Amino acid sequence: MSSYYDLDDILADAEKLPCSFNHTVPGLGYLEGNPGKSIKQGTNIELPIWLCGVLAVIHTHSSSANTASAASQDDETPFVSLMDPDFINEKVKNALKSDSTSLDLHKLSPQYYKMVERWCNLFEERELVELIMDSLKLRSFEINNYASNIAGSSGGKGKHFNNEFIYTLDEFEKRLFKETGESHKLMRQWLKE
Repeated sequence: MSSYYDLDDILADAEKLPCSFNHTVPGLGYLEGNPGKSIKQGTNIELPIWLCGVLAVIHTHSSSANTASAASQDDETPFVSLMDPDFINEKVKNALKSDSTSLDLHKLSPQYYKMVERWCNLFEERELVELIMDSLKLRSFEINNYASNIAGSSGGKGKHFNNEFIYTLDEFEKRLFKETGESHKLMRQWLKE
């Protein structure tokens, strides 16, 4: 779950997701640049994930009590329907399956893993969770290799590495890279003693 003081959580909650309104809502026109007007049913708009998450799980209640089936059918309709965002579309999923280390996660979202975590908390997509976990494992091996190469080079001398991969890391992976590099450095210092 998210932490109140965690900057990464705050930034992830501010990321926007595409959604579509299932009902006409009076007074919300300012969300699409029309203050004082209604937001119409079927309007596609991007909203912050914290707001989308609430609107996607809150269901409307029927104002007419004509039939129990009509009321239960209306109860099942949330305010908004979320559409698959760019960071988990089919193209990205296929890239993760084929070669996850070549994918630029930072370009998709600087808070990629936090965004996927939020998405998976809203929708139980086991296949997506497994895919992301497998990708993280493969990418962490690569992160470890780069971190050990940096820790192994003393004062700029030593092994050279391709820093293109480093620019593709999201914030979680950057933190992992930094901590892994420091661990390798401390381990080498300890072994010399």
